[in-house]
Amino acid sequence: MSSTGRRSRSDQGETGAAKDAVSVRMYDVGFGDCFLVSLPTPDGRRKLLFDCGSIKFGARPLKEVVRQVIEDAKDDRDGVPRLDVIVATHRHRDHVSGFDDPAWAGVQVKEVWMPWTEDPTDTEGRRIRDIQSRLAAQLEVQLKARLTAASSQEESAQLEYSLDLALNALTNEKAMRTLHQGFAGNPQRRFLPAKEENNQEKKLATAWFQTPVLPGVTVHVLGPSRSEEIICDLDPPAGQSYLKLFESLAIIDGGETSPFGQHWRLQLVEYEKTYPGLAQSLPEADRNTLRRGFNVDEAMAAALDQAVNGTSLMLVLQVGNATLLFPGDAQWGTWRLALENQDFRRLMEETDFYKVGHHGSHNATPVEFIQSVVGKDFWAMVSTCSVSQWPQIPKKKLLDD
Repeated sequence: MSSTGRRSRSDQGETGAAKDAVSVRMYDVGFGDCFLVSLPTPDGRRKLLFDCGSIKFGARPLKEVVRQVIEDAKDDRDGVPRLDVIVATHRHRDHVSGFDDPAWAGVQVKEVWMPWTEDPTDTEGRRIRDIQSRLAAQLEVQLKARLTAASSQEESAQLEYSLDLALNALTNEKAMRTLHQGFAGNPQRRFLPAKEENNQEKKLATAWFQTPVLPGVTVHVLGPSRSEEIICDLDPPAGQSYLKLFESLAIIDGGETSPFGQHWRLQLVEYEKTYPGLAQSLPEADRNTLRRGFNVDEAMAAALDQAVNGTSLMLVLQVGNATLLFPGDAQWGTWRLALENQDFRRLMEETDFYKVGHHGSHNATPVEFIQSVVGKDFWAMVSTCSVSQWPQIPKKKLLDD
């Protein structure tokens, strides 16, 4: 886990009293996210928790991290743990798994924020969740079976990578039940961005809001979008078709459900013998695909991972002179819309603190944002660690920039 920092625009000159400062604590969860934010307001300090989950633990088990978060949330006056807001950016395991701990039942919470796709009353959101969850469950079955039958270390490594993506996208039922129904204090649930009540088609969204639990704080919701174009990206490509295919073939005992079964595959050495001229002209990426054998399960696992990330909340908090950007694991679609929106772009230009998106991955944090929007005068934290399946995370060039 690592962080980088520069003096923020709101913190130039003398540091000022602690009671007037914004503080952000990043917990060592390994490969995941957990950030406790403390904000000064006219009515005293307010605490927000952004996510709590991991798929590869850090120095301590996640259960111990949860206990530390709850300890840090205790009120100095009576020792009762209190959080004004809990933000679950999206349902991936590395962001929510910590919430399946029963200890959260004793934490007083005022509001819980989740993406609009988690709203149980939203028909479109429910459809997207259903496809994503069913697809993750089917892929888990498929990939585990193929992993058992893997014939090489290279094949096993590729399957383990895809299986991790599928497992990360599972429903995480206990954690999500806590976020929807748990905590003490009967917290209000907000599904963001909120629908405009005066819009009959319910497709417009409120880009910013204020809440009594965070006096003096303005919250801007940059994503996920409700636009038809982006909604399509939240569905894994051909996800529903894949599920129908799986269900139609499941009755065949011992049959391989993938349309690209072993008997259809051509290994690189066979390809080179059969089509020597074509083999020489293949790009290296295609040659690698032939070496390991293409499989639709692996492609769907990657598409599913991106689709769930596409539902991620991307929020900007403004408090006093400070601007904090928390993009969760927002993908290119959300970033592109935010950068093309002039109001959002001007807002991001004022960023004093940036929670680096998607653990420093290549498919978050656009180069344009770093080089042309945010400038050099800000603090940044990236919650990440080395994972063998994803050697390209964190992206070194991003950290260097």
